[in-house]
Amino acid sequence: MKLIVKPFAEITIKSRPVRKQFIRQLAKNIRAVLKDLDPALSVEGEWDNLDVITTVQERRVLTEMFERLRNLPGIAHFLEVHEYPYVDFDDVFEKCREHYGDQLPGKQFAVRCKRAGNTHDFTSVELASHVGSRLRRECGASGIDLKHPEVEVRFEVRYDRLLIIHAQHEGLGGYPLGSVEQVVVLMSGGFDSTVAAYQMMRRGMLSHFCFFNLGGRAHELGVMEVAHYLW
Repeated sequence: MKLIVKPFAEITIKSRPVRKQFIRQLAKNIRAVLKDLDPALSVEGEWDNLDVITTVQERRVLTEMFERLRNLPGIAHFLEVHEYPYVDFDDVFEKCREHYGDQLPGKQFAVRCKRAGNTHDFTSVELASHVGSRLRRECGASGIDLKHPEVEVRFEVRYDRLLIIHAQHEGLGGYPLGSVEQVVVLMSGGFDSTVAAYQMMRRGMLSHFCFFNLGGRAHELGVMEVAHYLW
């Protein structure tokens, strides 16, 4: 399976050296949190996304992977995709029909197309219109609704690659943990210090928790439970 990880938008507007540092840190963090689930995991980076490739197919393990990625600072969202070489408009239609054709009969649908790279002689709108018109004619859809579709047919053409998108998972956003200075957080276990620690972690700060035990063992255990959940 292949996942396309989209970094937090603020990262992409940084200077080139800072952006590269953040992307490297995010890739390192992804490997760190997923290596016990898939030691052979591959993470390859570009300036505006990371390709995460896993050979794991067991649904339980994939679900755990997705949960960890959803809770990793620095990720805006990530996509489950199938990847193919880009050939032409008709081939894109065939791939979309293969993956979405059984969902379209009797449904209102929309085609969402994105394109990256300066090697193409067509626009995203032209490709989306071609695929959408053929899907409507040949797959039994009831019509096209661009605002409130029952089914979204999503794909991206990146240079010479075609990515058919199956699902999108939202992330925490923020900067990758460890990309800014380390801090010590005074931790009481209540709402204020917990939310403050979470917000600082989302800004890339590696947080160490400091606790003054004024309430006995029960208080200590409660704070440890909150800190472990944040971690």
